[in-house]
Amino acid sequence: MKKSAIPGLSKSRYLNGLQCPKYLWLATWRKELRNEFDETTEEILAQGHQVGDIAQELFPGGVEIPYEELSIDEQLQQTQNALKQSKVIYEASFEYNGVFVKADILRKVRGGWELYEVKSSSKLKDTYYDDLAVQYHVITNAGIKIIKAHLVHINTSYQRKGKLDPHQLFTIVDLTADALKMQPAVKKQIATMKKMLTGAEPIVQIGPHCEDPYECAFSEYCWQDVPDEGSVFDLAGNGADCFKLFHEGITKLKDIPLDRVKGKQRQQVEAAKKKQTIVNKEGLQEFMDSLWYPLCYLDFETFMEAVPSYDGQRPYQQMPFQFSLHIQKKPGGKIYHHEYLAPPAIDPRKEFLDELLKVLPDDGCIMVYYKPFEQSRLKELAELYPRKKKQIQHLIDNMVDLLDPFKARHLYSWKQQGSHSIKAVLPAFVKDLSYDDLEIGNGSAAMQAYHTMCTLVDSPKKLATLRKQLLAYCKQDTLAMVKLLMTIKTKSK
Repeated sequence: MKKSAIPGLSKSRYLNGLQCPKYLWLATWRKELRNEFDETTEEILAQGHQVGDIAQELFPGGVEIPYEELSIDEQLQQTQNALKQSKVIYEASFEYNGVFVKADILRKVRGGWELYEVKSSSKLKDTYYDDLAVQYHVITNAGIKIIKAHLVHINTSYQRKGKLDPHQLFTIVDLTADALKMQPAVKKQIATMKKMLTGAEPIVQIGPHCEDPYECAFSEYCWQDVPDEGSVFDLAGNGADCFKLFHEGITKLKDIPLDRVKGKQRQQVEAAKKKQTIVNKEGLQEFMDSLWYPLCYLDFETFMEAVPSYDGQRPYQQMPFQFSLHIQKKPGGKIYHHEYLAPPAIDPRKEFLDELLKVLPDDGCIMVYYKPFEQSRLKELAELYPRKKKQIQHLIDNMVDLLDPFKARHLYSWKQQGSHSIKAVLPAFVKDLSYDDLEIGNGSAAMQAYHTMCTLVDSPKKLATLRKQLLAYCKQDTLAMVKLLMTIKTKSK
């Protein structure tokens, strides 16, 4: 392949190269192989922009260097002008030796400048050290004296009360010593990457680095030899190294030698080889004996946001906005359905709780799928509304986890591919119910739909469509539990 001039590095391209040289090479020479850009990625980027804008309020009154519709040279020139006139600069641009970076915040202090890199994460990550170090390398070599280098991230212990407080929302960590220590390595890495880009596509086997620290944008290309179904990577739990097996030529789960796996992993492989369903009738019957009526099948949907919108909300707190409830009052009796979906752009928690307490019987057996999730949400609501704490605690005490018999593998099908999620269990045992035909098919999509719904307050038709899709998805979750319990009952006999 004939190559044009090698493009310069940027901060993001440098981090790609640290994760995997093949990642950087493909991003440079084979951009057409990039994965499709999905809505979840767009949501993460939008959230990052929001966090960045609010972080600027930590040091207000600064000058921002735009990047849209400006060339790199124009950004560099505007930065040089701002350095002479401003004490705070947002998105300042610098270039040195073919490496371009934009600094989130620069603040002028006695003797030089302070650098602040803003992240929407709730904690420090290893890659952030590399991020700050390459910025330090470029900016200092461009002639700017950096006195301090900081990492700014979200403080999840902050609870909003009234107007948003940026100084409480963020935690600022001084990483100057780390950035200085890493400078020789940064210089060496840049040289290595530039040399690598002059050659052929690097030969790099797939491995844990494909998703660490971020999912590679070229994973579909690099993983093209991995079977779509029944691959060795479906092996659940800890034990055998899936990548080692794959690199040895063992690509399918059913081809894993039994002497390479133990415990539940061996059980999974054996089931895959024989296309087997495992049934422990005693275990299933014990679970059935733990239930009572009225039997309530309950599921919550929640959203999270880095920047809390409502009083009493913390960053990245799971905020319940929807529930579905199927109730059967007696064995063989009619099953009734109740549902709630909060109006958009309001704090949904009080109305959510009021509606839930209204329809849930006090003495009901409350069945959920993965009990810790719903219990945690209820405990948070009890903290927010202490007058209802006793009533909420009673509901928590009455919860039963439908996941338990599947997690214990009292009932397990090779079709589950080692997963105990309801999305894997349902199609393995129930043929007449599927998520495939739903517009919203998982919790992440539901969360994204809620965020979208909050932007459609003035678009009633679009809002009504999205509400209908969300209600259908959540109803499917509790109906799935109804069907799965019927399966357990049948298999226990």
